[in-house]
Amino acid sequence: MADTRVVPISSIKYGLKAETTFGVGLDSSGNDGTAYLTQPVVQAQKPTFNIFRESRLLSGRGSVKNAADTVINTRGGTVTMPFEMLATPRTLAQHCLLVGQENGQSGSILHEMEIDGSSNSTSIGEAIGGDGLPHSCNLAYYPAAGEGIKVSGVVVSDLSISGDVAANNGLVSISGNYFSGFSNPVSTGSALEQTFDGTWVAREATYFNVLDADVRTLDVEGNATQTFIMKSFNFNIANNVQRVGFNTNGDAELYVMPEYMVTGDIVVKWDDEFDYGAGNNVIQDFLDGDTLSLAISVGDGTVSAEGECNIAAEIQYTGDPGQDISESGVFHTLAFECVQNSSTEAFKITTFKNEAVTAW
Repeated sequence: MADTRVVPISSIKYGLKAETTFGVGLDSSGNDGTAYLTQPVVQAQKPTFNIFRESRLLSGRGSVKNAADTVINTRGGTVTMPFEMLATPRTLAQHCLLVGQENGQSGSILHEMEIDGSSNSTSIGEAIGGDGLPHSCNLAYYPAAGEGIKVSGVVVSDLSISGDVAANNGLVSISGNYFSGFSNPVSTGSALEQTFDGTWVAREATYFNVLDADVRTLDVEGNATQTFIMKSFNFNIANNVQRVGFNTNGDAELYVMPEYMVTGDIVVKWDDEFDYGAGNNVIQDFLDGDTLSLAISVGDGTVSAEGECNIAAEIQYTGDPGQDISESGVFHTLAFECVQNSSTEAFKITTFKNEAVTAW
């Protein structure tokens, strides 16, 4: 008789746990001082082991592949896993750190991640510093006792930060992909059949809301910090992470992040501040290749409480401004990339969470 067990998707959880040494698996029970941080996802997707497998039809074997000729190699691969969740003070700061490999922490309260071409780590493969940088973590995927998957050496390869007044009642979300160069399940690194029986840190209940964005400004045709009415925004951060070298298990010796890129788009209302006329022409900004300052603050800009954040970016439009047309009016769809502008960072996000990064 077939087994009657059913695994509801809501019963599967996953968590992250800061590493003290790059790529080393931590105590699954949480007894090494840092419990797994529960991630607030609706649906936890399984890690994917990207290894080498090849089934071959060898000469002399006839016209059908032979089972004994299949080649499997778990060494030298990667592990990836997608994620999507509502942003909370901890998850936003933590995932920005994992993709940007930079944190200008002020005490244990303000967390500032910037992309500026010099502050971001271009490699990781050594002991983690006392400040938690560079930053990698263990990932625990946990459906049930004895069935857990532990992935070590995890960073974020790409992260999207999005807000839309018509989605989730304005709550900001994050999505992207985790990356690991530790694809060979061994006891000291990534491992299968785990039981994560420690006490996990509960998910947060504080969120960021676009409807609280009191500061929304953008330069247009030389006019600085014009206030706009916004429908949505999206920032995509990527570090192009690659695994390098190999240890005795065939896992990565280090990662390199050769190029940090930030792209995105923002949908703003067509009005007297942003139109096609002289002095406020968004098309002219594209044709002239202008570099523009964009600022969005959830809150009043002071970032003094959980649920507040500032985003500042230096942008150039990557295409002729499009149009978003609906019964609520015509909006400009402005696609951009972030660029270093002299001494001003290409991108900077500041969040509030009274926790040190070493606790993540």
